[in-house]
Amino acid sequence: MTNINITSPAQDIKARYDEYADLLVRRDRLFARAESYRISYTAEFGEQLAANFEIKIECIKMKKTISYCQRRINRDLPIDITKMHAEIEKEMLLYNVQLREMIDDAAEAKNAKSASHIEAELSKKIYRRLAKKLHPDVNRATEENEELRDLWERIAEAYRAYNSDELEALEVLATKALEKLGDAAYTPDYENLEEKIERTEKQINDIISTAPYTYGEILASKEKRETLKNQLEEEHKGFEHYLETLKEALDDLLNLSRRAIPSALAEGSSVTIIF
Repeated sequence: MTNINITSPAQDIKARYDEYADLLVRRDRLFARAESYRISYTAEFGEQLAANFEIKIECIKMKKTISYCQRRINRDLPIDITKMHAEIEKEMLLYNVQLREMIDDAAEAKNAKSASHIEAELSKKIYRRLAKKLHPDVNRATEENEELRDLWERIAEAYRAYNSDELEALEVLATKALEKLGDAAYTPDYENLEEKIERTEKQINDIISTAPYTYGEILASKEKRETLKNQLEEEHKGFEHYLETLKEALDDLLNLSRRAIPSALAEGSSVTIIF
């Protein structure tokens, strides 16, 4: 006689719910790994990336300067260097903010402490246990209860840093908080479960197919790291050459112009501006 396993709808839902919880844990684990890759990648290449962006900004600034001067010359108007600088600096503000962030990120990444393999694995195990009970997408009570919500935020922060000591302490606090709340501590959310599973699977796919997770392939290969380093150095040289070309174009433009900058020009001399 063939044995037929029959499961109830409630059992099916519970099984899918457990699958959803596992997916959430996997998604968060991949996200933490991606963040680790980002820090390592920035520590190794951040300074060169910032240097390339800085000289790229100089090229953009020089192109804007040429454009400003060309417009004034075409309209037969004098070039007000103070006004020109003020206008261009305003346009360059966001670029400079981004550059400052890149420089700060590179410095922060170089000073970041890397978790050991043992710490990382222990952190994953503790986080998995806690996520099954407290993840806001699994347990509605976490969002509704201030103590649980605060604990979860601290758990997520400690997990991103693979701080196993902090996670162990938080697991004790979480256990006590759940015991104190009793039945009210766990309120599973079965609503739109299939949609949540599909969305989480898509999030996982997005993480593993885009940066910074894909930086892992570069970091794992000495050859790929060296190739990227050479590419960044060549890119910088290209920007340097382009910047010199732009400076020469600006000098030629102003030397051909009959307009002068009164405060910077002696009578009868040509105009050359160095920015």
